[in-house]
Amino acid sequence: MKKLYIFALMMAFLFTSAVADEEDPPPRGKAATINIITDPPNSDVFLGGESLGKSPIKELQVKSGRQTLVVIDQGFELVNKRVNIWPGTDSRNNFDFSTKIPKGHVKVTTNPPRCIIFVDGEQSDKTDGAELVIRNLDAGDHMIRAQCNNRRSAEALVTVKGEETLEVNLDATTSTSKGKKKKR
Repeated sequence: MKKLYIFALMMAFLFTSAVADEEDPPPRGKAATINIITDPPNSDVFLGGESLGKSPIKELQVKSGRQTLVVIDQGFELVNKRVNIWPGTDSRNNFDFSTKIPKGHVKVTTNPPRCIIFVDGEQSDKTDGAELVIRNLDAGDHMIRAQCNNRRSAEALVTVKGEETLEVNLDATTSTSKGKKKKR
């Protein structure tokens, strides 16, 4: 029984010392070199509330310590996490984030009901008398255009948000037609 008690105590000590090593923060205020790679590139990178510029960030001198790293792309926060920055050129200061831009959907209705739909200048599909849902568009601004059989067109600039469906009604029956949009 005594051996079991000593064994349990030793295991508890080893476990707590291993956890303590992982939780110990790096020293603050010393010179450190970081590398930050993001996918997609050209994302805005902030460390400790200060802008570091666009990714990729290579061999940038910063201060060591525990800081908040934020990556923003097309207005969407893709990364927001506390990181340890170690002094010198420590390999733990290499951050590689494969992030995903949120996706959203656009539900398009047209007047007249049969039109060819273009998204950002590329032909997408036809309405054929029914609404059309364009799925998995990257979050951000997109130009939706309807080219209709009456030789008229209508377009609308829409802002797609992640995990949302935006409804757009494009009316190509008037000479100066603009799309109407509403969020659903």
